[in-house]
Amino acid sequence: MSRYPNISDHGQIGDLQTAALVTTDGCVDWFCTPRFDAPSVFAALLDADRSGHFRIAPEGCEYVDRQMYLPDSAILVTRFMSLQLDHGAGSVDRVLTGR
Repeated sequence: MSRYPNISDHGQIGDLQTAALVTTDGCVDWFCTPRFDAPSVFAALLDADRSGHFRIAPEGCEYVDRQMYLPDSAILVTRFMSLQLDHGAGSVDRVLTGR
């Protein structure tokens, strides 16, 4: 994925107080907490070199990724499927919950 993915390559999770943007390859590019107007914790969306990100994704194999919301929910699911038969698949489910 590009160092600066299109905004359409992000899913959003939030809890009515804050929000995070997650790329289709599992990277949290934007997150501010505890509120929308707080300083960002991750801001790679703005500066990939100096602003930080958090990523959960496979290493050591080629894969394709897909992202979707579970039906009737705010749960964002990122799926990783290996292109090699002996490596399998995995998924990461993300949701922000209120306090």
